[in-house]
Amino acid sequence: AEVGQMVCGSCRELIAYPRGAVHVQCAACRTVNLVVEAHEVGNVHCGRCEILLMYPFGAPAVKCSLCLFVTEIGERNVRPRISVEQVTPHQQELANQV
Repeated sequence: AEVGQMVCGSCRELIAYPRGAVHVQCAACRTVNLVVEAHEVGNVHCGRCEILLMYPFGAPAVKCSLCLFVTEIGERNVRPRISVEQVTPHQQELANQV
């Protein structure tokens, strides 16, 4: 079985878990963490301390665990719709000509 790794959202310990798990409990602090795969998250810099933050796609804002500032996600950090992601440059050129 494949193993994934993540950092506990509470105590910052590294946790190993079986791929496909939705939740994983930290052995150190017993916190149950939501497993979010790389294709389900975005990145944004904190609006106050500039640390790189991760957030699940669809979230309107993310709270920094370092300085507690709430950063709005905004349009530039929203994941594009799948239909937009799958359009080839040639298809886009044809759509613009219509």
